[in-house]
Parts: sequence; structure tokens; C-alpha cells
Amino acid sequence: MASVTYIKSIANNTPYTLTLINGENSSYMFAIGAQSAWNGSMAVPWIGKVEENYKALQLILGPRSETKIWLFQDYWLPAHKDAVKYITGSAMDYKGSTEELPGNNRDGGNKNLIINLVKREFEVTMV
Repeated sequence: MASVTYIKSIANNTPYTLTLINGENSSYMFAIGAQSAWNGSMAVPWIGKVEENYKALQLILGPRSETKIWLFQDYWLPAHKDAVKYITGSAMDYKGSTEELPGNNRDGGNKNLIINLVKREFEVTMV
């Protein structure tokens, strides 16, 4: 049986405001100021096929809000690992070059996200 991952906090350790949009419920949208944090509980959406791309969590960052990072929990790959994955780009693409989120991204449960800016690149880690 699959295990759901819940984000319990998000630390935005960047000099930019982070906007988060929940694709499964687009009215669930909020901003986290630069060098600020959010605490709550939000399930990471399951995606197992391209037709479900709309479900992903969208993180929007940057001086002109030009960087989009899409987060989702992969139902199939790898099987029975419940991995949280991401892709950076203008649109979500389940069949694209998605990667497992660095850190403790498998097996569901309560997790925290940390977003840093390192050498002009945004890095998202799950702990």
C-alpha cells in the first residue's frame, strides 16, 4: 500500500518570495516571504500518468518569478518507494526529466522542504 507524504513546513532560505500553488486545488495558493517559513500540513499529490500533470505542486521563485519547480509523489517509479520527485521548467511533464527530490523523499510520512539559492540555482531538499 502506498504511503502519502505530507509537507509540514517549508523554509524559504532565498532572497525571493516563494509562491506555492496546489494543482489539485488551485484555490489553495500562498506566498512565503524571503527568508521566511510556512508551517501546516499539505499532502504531496500523486501522479502516475501524463494526464495527471495538473495535480503537481508548483513553486514559483526568482526576481521576476521566472523559475517554476514542480513537485509530486510518483506512483510508479520506483515501484513501492513512494518517492517525491521534481522537475524545473515552464510546465509540468510527468514523462520529462523528473528526478527524485534530494534528501529523505521516500516512504511517505511527515517531511519538511528547504529551499536554498546556491550559485544562482534554486535547490529544494526534503528532510
